[in-house]
Amino acid sequence: MRRLTISLIMILSLTLPALGHTDSLLVVRDTTATHYAACENAVQGDSIATDTLLYTKQLQDTIAKLNRRLEQYEKRIERRKKVWMSLLPSFYRFQYAGSTGLLNLGVGWEYGKRRQWETDFMFGYVPKYDKDHALVTFTLRQTYVPWTKGLYRSRDHGSDKLWFTWQPLSCGLYLNSVLDGDYWTKEPERYPDRDYYRFSTKIRFHIFVGQRYTLHIPRNKRYLAKSLSFIWELSTCDLYLVSKWNNASIPLKDILSLSFGLKMRI
Repeated sequence: MRRLTISLIMILSLTLPALGHTDSLLVVRDTTATHYAACENAVQGDSIATDTLLYTKQLQDTIAKLNRRLEQYEKRIERRKKVWMSLLPSFYRFQYAGSTGLLNLGVGWEYGKRRQWETDFMFGYVPKYDKDHALVTFTLRQTYVPWTKGLYRSRDHGSDKLWFTWQPLSCGLYLNSVLDGDYWTKEPERYPDRDYYRFSTKIRFHIFVGQRYTLHIPRNKRYLAKSLSFIWELSTCDLYLVSKWNNASIPLKDILSLSFGLKMRI
C-alpha cells in the first residue's frame, strides 16, 4: 500500500508541470519529497522488523534444538547411572556350614517386582583338619522367595516403624567349587578307567529349601543396613542324591546339610 502511494505521488509530480501550475508544482514537489522520505523510512522499518522476526525465529529454533540435545544427553546419562547402580550389590550374606565351607561370605542382588529373586556368590573357608592345608571354595547361588508374611509392626507413626516379617519358604540351587588343584572336573589320566567315578570332585550342584525371619530397621535408625534376615536352610547335592537312589539304606540325615546364615540388606 505504501509503495502504491509513492507511485501516485511521483506521477502527480510529473503531470502537474504540463498543466502550467508552477507554484503548485513546488508545493507538490516538497510534499512529494517529504512523503517519499517518510515512506522510505516506513519501508526500511518494515524490513528491520521482518529481519528481527526472522532472527528471533532462528534463535528460538536453535535454542529448541539445543534443549532437545540436552534432554537426550541427560536421558543417556540417567540410563547409564541406572545400569551402574544395578551393578551395586543389594545385600551382604554370611553363612555357616552347608557343604560350602565352614565360613562363607559374599554379596548378592535382589530383583523382581517383589524382590523375590536373588543371585549371590560367596567365598568359603574350609579348615585343613587332617589335610596339609586349608581350602577355599566358591559358591554361586540362585534363590526364589515366593511369599512374605508380617509378624509384628510397632505403633510408631510415619516411616519410623520397627517390624518383623517371615518368609515361610526360600528355595533354589547353587553351584559349589573347591579352588584347589588337587580336585578335578574330569578324571586325570592316572586313573586306568577314566569313566569309573564319573563325578567331578571339584564341582557340586546343590538344591535347598529353608526359611527366613527379617527385622526391618526404621529409617531414622539405619546406619549400615535396611534390614537383617536370619536364615536356615537344608541342602543336598547331586552326588548324595545319586548315592541315596542307588542305596536306599543310607540315612536321610547323611545326605542333608544344615546351614545358618545372616543377610544384611544395604
